[in-house]
Amino acid sequence: MPTGPDSFPATGVNSLASYGVRAAARIIDTLIIAGPVLLAATVVLAERGTADQGFPRWSAAVWFALAVTYDTVLVAWKGQTVGMLAVGIKVARIDNGRRPSWAHAGIRIALPAMAAALPFDYAIVVYSGIFTTAAWNPMRRGWHDKAAGTVVVATR
Repeated sequence: MPTGPDSFPATGVNSLASYGVRAAARIIDTLIIAGPVLLAATVVLAERGTADQGFPRWSAAVWFALAVTYDTVLVAWKGQTVGMLAVGIKVARIDNGRRPSWAHAGIRIALPAMAAALPFDYAIVVYSGIFTTAAWNPMRRGWHDKAAGTVVVATR
């Protein structure tokens, strides 16, 4: 089991993914998930004539379900989401370097996705904040990585 950042190559395949690259992947994935949910909520609000009342609570529940499903399925199946594929990173188990199991992948996204239970303004801050914890960790592991026993590494 890796004991620190020196356990990984400095650059190239299997080097620790930088926070900036991880953030770019998360932005891509968030747009893939949140875009359709926000569009649907906007259409519903416009049809009801209640666009000034904010997004309905159901939109957070739909986003939560989509986020957990999207991330869990792709990380357990391929080790990476579409955003991760686009920027050249993947998720690996910290203990053996293999692709995360379904349980590990589910735990990894469940922590940040729970932010959907909060009011929208707070949800964005908490969701982003959980991923931001990777920026201050020497292994570049956020709280969600620690909970799931994962690390994010470069694929190229």
